[in-house]
Amino acid sequence: MKRLATTGVTVVALVAAAIPGRAHAAPAESSPTAESKPRKEHPPGHGMVVAGAAITVGGIAAYGLFGAGLAIGNRAEQDIASLTGTDDIEARRDLLERGRLGNRLALAGGILSLLTVAVGIPLIVVGRRRAVAASASATRTRVVFGVQGAGAFARISW
Repeated sequence: MKRLATTGVTVVALVAAAIPGRAHAAPAESSPTAESKPRKEHPPGHGMVVAGAAITVGGIAAYGLFGAGLAIGNRAEQDIASLTGTDDIEARRDLLERGRLGNRLALAGGILSLLTVAVGIPLIVVGRRRAVAASASATRTRVVFGVQGAGAFARISW
């Protein structure tokens, strides 16, 4: 706290280390160890962004499962349409089973991709908003003026 008695102004500032870009480096030790290294702290919402990105990538991969199921089902439908005789019952059963498999894969991939993308994107958005809000509040400057007793004061905080 710094007090100027002649003008009656009091200025209160936070520690310089709390201000980004103005932190003073601590003196280095002679033998740095793994324990003495400062751990990098992530901004608020970082975990949400990472989780949202991982879930969204999984959802995009599920779109591939959806496409593969559609392709298998379409190919089975084309193959069964090319069969003309009724004497090849085993081939028809195999093609029908392959078509069912394609439909199941397409359905599972569609539902899975919809759910994972619907969860992943909001996680990314909320995590980024928290990081932006935290950085905005850390750099915001507030100045308060007032009268106290026989003098005026100004309080500045970051």
